Amino acid sequence: MNDPSLLGYTNLGPQQQQQPQQQQQQQHAGLLGKGTPNTLQQQLHMNQLSGMPPPGLMNSNDVHTPANNNSRQLLDQLANGNTNLLNLSMDNNNNNNNNNSNNGTGMVMNAPTATANPLGMIPTVGTPVNINVNASNPLLHPHLDDPSLLNNPIWKLQLHLAAVSAQSLGQPNIYARQNAMKKYLATQQAQQQAQQQAQQQVPGQIGPPPQLPPPALQPTDFQQSHIAEASKSLVDCTKQALMEMADTLTDGKAAKKQQPTGDSTPSGTAANSAVSTPLTPKIELFANGKDEANLALLQHKKLSQYSIDEDDDIENRMVMPKDSKYDDQLWHALDLSNLQIFSISPNIFKYDFLTRLYLNGNGLTELPPEIKRLDNLRVLDLSHNRLTSLPAELGSCFQLKYLYFFDNMVTTLPWEFGNLCNLQFLGVEGNPLERQFLKILTEKSVTGLIFYLRDNRPEITLPHERRFIEINTDGEPQREYDSLQQSTEHLTADLAKRSFTVLSYNTLCQHYATPKMYRYTPSWALSWDYRRNKLKEQILSYSSDVLCLQEVESKTFEDYWVPLLEKHGYTGVFHAKARAKTMHSKDSKKVDGCCIFFKRDQFKMVNRDSMDFSGAWMKHKKFQRTEDYLNRAMNKDNVALFLKLQHVSSGDTIWVVTTHLHWDPKFNDVKTFQVGVLLDHLETLLKEDTTHNSRQDIKKSPVLICGDFNSYINSAVYELISTGRVQAHQEGSSRDFGYMSEKNFSHNLALKSSYNCIGELPFTNFTPSFTDVIDYIWFSTHALRVRGLLGEVDPEYVDKFIGFPNDKFPSDHIPLLARFEFMKTNTGSRKV
Repeated sequence: MNDPSLLGYTNLGPQQQQQPQQQQQQQHAGLLGKGTPNTLQQQLHMNQLSGMPPPGLMNSNDVHTPANNNSRQLLDQLANGNTNLLNLSMDNNNNNNNNNSNNGTGMVMNAPTATANPLGMIPTVGTPVNINVNASNPLLHPHLDDPSLLNNPIWKLQLHLAAVSAQSLGQPNIYARQNAMKKYLATQQAQQQAQQQAQQQVPGQIGPPPQLPPPALQPTDFQQSHIAEASKSLVDCTKQALMEMADTLTDGKAAKKQQPTGDSTPSGTAANSAVSTPLTPKIELFANGKDEANLALLQHKKLSQYSIDEDDDIENRMVMPKDSKYDDQLWHALDLSNLQIFSISPNIFKYDFLTRLYLNGNGLTELPPEIKRLDNLRVLDLSHNRLTSLPAELGSCFQLKYLYFFDNMVTTLPWEFGNLCNLQFLGVEGNPLERQFLKILTEKSVTGLIFYLRDNRPEITLPHERRFIEINTDGEPQREYDSLQQSTEHLTADLAKRSFTVLSYNTLCQHYATPKMYRYTPSWALSWDYRRNKLKEQILSYSSDVLCLQEVESKTFEDYWVPLLEKHGYTGVFHAKARAKTMHSKDSKKVDGCCIFFKRDQFKMVNRDSMDFSGAWMKHKKFQRTEDYLNRAMNKDNVALFLKLQHVSSGDTIWVVTTHLHWDPKFNDVKTFQVGVLLDHLETLLKEDTTHNSRQDIKKSPVLICGDFNSYINSAVYELISTGRVQAHQEGSSRDFGYMSEKNFSHNLALKSSYNCIGELPFTNFTPSFTDVIDYIWFSTHALRVRGLLGEVDPEYVDKFIGFPNDKFPSDHIPLLARFEFMKTNTGSRKV
């Protein structure tokens, strides 16, 4: 692809470049004899070898071809119903004196002299100049009404990048051209370096160096620098400008430290309003400071030093389907810039792998809401169209880093843009945008604007609570109720006597719910005080007989959950993660773990046990300390809690287990090992009962295993629990965990997921980067029967968010709830 002859430059093929050195020198001398090209435009578009333009750049004739002349102006006139100019426009297409316009309302001509540039950019001769009727409109250009904005670094960046964007008008597929040129220049540089290395004397070689083809004629430094400058895209300029601003901030802070402490003179460009950063406390947000304008740029210190292409490559490996290879998709960008497109084909939105979409310089009047399907987008350029609004669905593209819509007619921003927590730059200049949004942008940067939209988004009403689905004795859905309480009211006396409910819930420990991890969640909804109160309301509203909670902090369990739930008739048991044992008492209180609560009027505790997976070899001699165990499993501090309960009304006993497995998908083999250890230990507990000595008795033992397993439905963990063994699963097949690997992690229990009878929920964990089922309630099929399940969250409500927690759901997980019935021994199916 880097062969310029394949891009239409036939004189630049490899075979044409290998010319005799004498001939090249003659050409070079002839070129110098002709003098320097008259204009900078000619210099930029002249190839250093043959006079042809480098690949990716249009020559001077292409820039002003009749196909491009006056087309945008003609489209504007037709859109306004003015057909009298049709013939005139057709005649003008024969003259090379017009180009694209700003907002479709202006006129473009070629200036014979250098253009004035107030932004300090290099003036050019013979470059199209935009003469825009809106150029003096303060609604579109607020710095005309408020000249102080010209001293604001954020607004100066807007003006600079808007000018860079305007230079691409009239050049079809400008991004693709620039990218092709960058690759060509990189290839040329690599070839030149290879030639220089080959010409050097090889150590130990006798005689002169081998004869190599003469090197290609090198461009002058002037040509090289300007060719490289011409190949820079708007995104390249954005990243460079942001990094320069961050460096300026760093240099300014260093210089300030060298000043005498008595000098407190504020900077001349400092603003008088507060500036927010991703970690700024609210008390600091509204406090006045001396360097507030510069503090708005702190967010840009987080910019990657690598190109956007490399960032996309890394991130795309994470979003590809699990059963496909990343290399199967060979392209991730689509350039439709400056093609005079009026509408977008719906088929484009099927390309959900796209990371960059360029639609600038067209005649678009709206952006379809289907844009939300492209949730892998990092760059979107909508500049120089006729857009009057942006769809709320664009807020679902949470991975956007650079969003440009210069020179449109957009007046407001959707509240859903508060989801764009990764945004580094928002190009708004040239739009009649609400002054309130402009004020926030210039004072608090794009991060402050996004946080404002996020925290002040109007409430989204939940249409209805999760339905409770009644299941008959054949395992089929029978009826739906608005709530669990309504379902309980319709229970028969016999079923009420022999049934109970269990809730499993990962509550999201407050130490993990950081603003950095959950930037899409409103700050007030992420606060622990709000989430704790919401968790209390949610858990108490279900009034489940058994509660299995994960990610509960030790101190929170003792100081909050125990006093609260004891008032509602519960008794609880807690087991912290293994690392708590190695910490001081005060620090260990901040470690999370698992807990089980049960209603005292429904159950009595008969026995309890707990285990640390990392220390399994200390309790059981059969768990050998293999290399994989020591290197991969031993340093994971996950735990499990076992409780043997007796049901008061029926007299039946049941083992209730809760656990939280390791999270990292790179350690799926460790998760399988942890489940294998858990099930092996559970079998040991069952065998200790005098009534359970045979394998068949173990299968008939009532067992519930609840928790966050961090494992998909097609994982080895799911296969192990549901089938009793792992048969040649790709996860962990090459690992050696001793005794567990020898028996294929097999167990003798008959277990099934409670939601299997209606199909697993659409998700149990909902975040922007991960949405799937990883929480389960497993039950013994020979002793228990599912009689009811808590249904899914309303899909229309979920569709308006990119993840939990939010104001209605205080955790990134949702609770699972099921009703179970103790099966009568030696009886058939009983319909109730």
